[in-house]
Amino acid sequence: MKRLYFGFMLTFLLAIGVQWAPASYTVDEIFQNFKKAYEKSKNFSADFEETTFRSGSKSRAKGRLVFSKPNLLRKEYVNQRDPTQLAQLIILDGEYSWSYTPILNQVNKMKWNNANRKELLPGSGASLEDIQKNYDMKLVADPIANAKDVYQIELNPKPHLLPKPADGSKPPREILEIWVQSGEWLPVQFGYRTESADENNVNVIVSLTNIQRDRELAPDTFKFVIPKGVEVIDISAER
Repeated sequence: MKRLYFGFMLTFLLAIGVQWAPASYTVDEIFQNFKKAYEKSKNFSADFEETTFRSGSKSRAKGRLVFSKPNLLRKEYVNQRDPTQLAQLIILDGEYSWSYTPILNQVNKMKWNNANRKELLPGSGASLEDIQKNYDMKLVADPIANAKDVYQIELNPKPHLLPKPADGSKPPREILEIWVQSGEWLPVQFGYRTESADENNVNVIVSLTNIQRDRELAPDTFKFVIPKGVEVIDISAER
């Protein structure tokens, strides 16, 4: 559940000046275009494929997500062998986050601390308003993506966001990434990677397809109803 807030996904600079700028776009221009698109959009939905690299291993998960600003999320993971079967359901309803895993017959519940914050990406926990204060940002050269008018942004947390290990070792950090498509200026891919002294690093990439924006959504899209007989675990105090 902690990863729910890593904490989807990410925008750009004012702190580091003009960076490498494909197709004459600066980081600031891409940021402003992304921000305008966010402000105009009510919601977006997409199919996703989530790839995780950890300690030399690789795993994939697929599903569907619906995101409505400022911070409502419905993310359905499907069974890899049978896509008609639900493997996990995550819902952010503005007050709580819920994670339901049918095979475990278990629901994790967590209090949402700020109901008014604007999520930068679905479930990322990074706020749109806090980007310039909390992250150093740059454009990353990606010839394959740039040829498709997609621009990759890397967000590095500033020192005040990093933990301070008691032993004085280098603190772990989590770097956010976003790939933005010009035109509609919405994210087509996002992710994060961790870097730590013990090299127990994780890299997660979430690719989006069949993206739709400003759909009419069912009233109960972001409402979670606790299934009968499941165990509910409140992990709010663990954050």
